[in-house]
Amino acid sequence: MNDDYVQEKTRRIVGREALRRASRMVQAWREDEQENARLAKQIALLVLVVAMLGAALFILF
Repeated sequence: MNDDYVQEKTRRIVGREALRRASRMVQAWREDEQENARLAKQIALLVLVVAMLGAALFILF
């Protein structure tokens, strides 16, 4: 085997692994963003319910 062949194959293997690692990082980032969006919706709903209860108590008393 010549050195050029080995270097080319090594670069290809390292490049593929770098792409796989980047893909996993992007997927983890997307999952984090989706979780943050779910939490934001839940917090918004909670704030809405608390505001409605506060308004109801203000009107009643």
